[in-house]
Amino acid sequence: MKKLFVLIASTTFMMLITFTSCNSQTDAANDDKTEIDSDQQEKSIVTVYYFHGDRRCTTCKAVGRVSEETIVENFGDNPNVIFENVNIDEIENNEIKDKLEMSGSGLFVYDGVKKVDLTAAAFQKAVNRPEELSEKIISTINEMLF
Repeated sequence: MKKLFVLIASTTFMMLITFTSCNSQTDAANDDKTEIDSDQQEKSIVTVYYFHGDRRCTTCKAVGRVSEETIVENFGDNPNVIFENVNIDEIENNEIKDKLEMSGSGLFVYDGVKKVDLTAAAFQKAVNRPEELSEKIISTINEMLF
């Protein structure tokens, strides 16, 4: 009888610990979700950075033109989407160039936390398939906004 009592008490104790730990994990998961939600609220500004030097080739110019036109046409009325044309050869742009670790031409979408590099797609598509580049920019911005 004593063994049965010890077995029942041990089982009850183990079940109590299991249920308690599961509930605390659920609370921790909810706390993490709250942090993510507040992070998403803070990330509501999305900036498209077009980095270039003083001297630009035809493709570089096309990347800048397509990117800026895409932002103006699709997000022109959205104050949370910004286009920045950044000449990396100008000293006043060193801070943003260093922050985003740029040393040459490039196209980035940045929400303050996450940086998406669209440089390869931009240089492949800007001249011959600009609509594909526009679609890529739009989808990347939308993912970061929502």
